[in-house]
Amino acid sequence: MLKRILRFALIILVLSLVTAAIVVVIGLIKKWHTDIQFSNGFFYGGAVLMVVGLVNAMGARTDDRVPGMSDGRLNTEERESSYQLLREDISKNNYRMVYLGVSGLLLWGVAALIPLF
Repeated sequence: MLKRILRFALIILVLSLVTAAIVVVIGLIKKWHTDIQFSNGFFYGGAVLMVVGLVNAMGARTDDRVPGMSDGRLNTEERESSYQLLREDISKNNYRMVYLGVSGLLLWGVAALIPLF
């Protein structure tokens, strides 16, 4: 169990560090000079990770059809919440939505801390 938790934490840390490195490189290329610019970059980087995780989980569903397209109307029974998508992602042992979501939240934390230093 400890090995699984360490693997989980390592993947999240690597995703966060790679995304942070990309944000820093973009900042250096665009010649950002203030901490607010870098903070905004980390915020947007975290948001991109979370959106990619959500889209990935939505695309990895076992049901290939688009909800509501059979009769042209969107049925309320066919709608799925993000909680159900998260549950499906975890039940399939993909954890992509979790990895990317937690990494995005870590980057948001970095974005909030940058102006303080």
